[in-house]
Amino acid sequence: MKFIERLLGKKQEKEESHSAVFEFRELAAIVTEESEKQIDGLRPVVEENYGSIKAALEELENQKEELLAAEPMENVSKRGEKLGGSNRDNVVNNLNLIHDKLEVPKDTSPLIASEFYKDAKSVLKTVLDNTSRSLMYIKALYPQEHQMINQGLSELEDSLDELYSSIMKGIRRIEDLDKIESNAEDVKRIEEEMDSIAKRIQEMHSRYDAAKEKLSKAESRLTELENSEEFEKARQLKDEIRTVDSEIKDIEAEIKRLFTPLSKAISRMEKQDDNDRCVLSPENRTILKSIKEEPANAIEQNIDPFLTELTNRIESGELGLKEQMCEKALKQIDILNDRDLISSFVEHRKEHLEEKDELLAELNSLSIYKEKEEIEKEIEKYNLNLKDVNNDIDSESKHLYNLKDEIDRTRSSLLLNLRNVFGEEAEIRYQE
Repeated sequence: MKFIERLLGKKQEKEESHSAVFEFRELAAIVTEESEKQIDGLRPVVEENYGSIKAALEELENQKEELLAAEPMENVSKRGEKLGGSNRDNVVNNLNLIHDKLEVPKDTSPLIASEFYKDAKSVLKTVLDNTSRSLMYIKALYPQEHQMINQGLSELEDSLDELYSSIMKGIRRIEDLDKIESNAEDVKRIEEEMDSIAKRIQEMHSRYDAAKEKLSKAESRLTELENSEEFEKARQLKDEIRTVDSEIKDIEAEIKRLFTPLSKAISRMEKQDDNDRCVLSPENRTILKSIKEEPANAIEQNIDPFLTELTNRIESGELGLKEQMCEKALKQIDILNDRDLISSFVEHRKEHLEEKDELLAELNSLSIYKEKEEIEKEIEKYNLNLKDVNNDIDSESKHLYNLKDEIDRTRSSLLLNLRNVFGEEAEIRYQE
């Protein structure tokens, strides 16, 4: 509660000496006691009015019986007598409705009396609506009974109205007290919810701090690892591997350039093979494909048969190359036939590949990178935890501040309803 009061910025104002100050924690008991006083104070009034209503109902019942037993006035036409008889039956039936529907409650609670009043007035209105014309018709035949029934209905209505007017003020006070009780329950509910959220936020902050501490330790371990000799050695190995990789690529680029002057001749040779104009042997077809895709691997094979066939095709003119291009291609084939040159490329590349494998093996033998990867995964996990907890804190904090607005409105409503009952100087003191 103290956390909430600090959040709300609650300030206790000095009360005037004549102000009625209610402790919030005692308000429910005070309201309950006051409601009971109101109810108990009105019970005798209700009981007295119930007596009047019962008397009015009994009188109506007697008047109904008298109407049934009455003889119509003399000198009335048969049509008038018939019409009067049917309307008398209608009046009697509606008076029976009052007898059947209006049962005075045994409980003298003003709240029950208020409900009884509403139901009784509804029944009475129905009866009056149903009998207004019938009462006019029976007036000529049964004037005395007509007058007594009209008077009886009026007395019943007056008794009901007297009941309501005698409890109306008390009922309104009870209803206002109910509003106070409802507001107080809402305030208590919101306070409890705010307390619960405040505790959750506090727990989240603890989780956040714990995750932050773990993150800090993991980052320190990572820094320590990256500054270690083993990590430096691993970094050097990676640099060496990158250097060797670059040298291998340079060698492979040079090998590829050896075949560049032959690209057009090789393409036409491949096209003729595809079109079955001049079919290559399976071995030469494999070499051709290797030259186009991986020339560095191609020269590790025996490409002499392929170069011989390519030379023959160029010299015979089968490939349709211009003379200048033919000469250039044939010169390049002579270079490719230089075994020392090709061997040097193959050996040089092989040495670098072996060196790379050795460096990779040495690098893989170090556990430092695996440790680094594990620590980085930990750091990622802690960062994610921090983000999730922070989002939860933001969400709960927003909810808490929304509840602050809600409790302010509810407290204002509570104070307004309290002053309606206990006077404009009434105040509420909340526990800090």
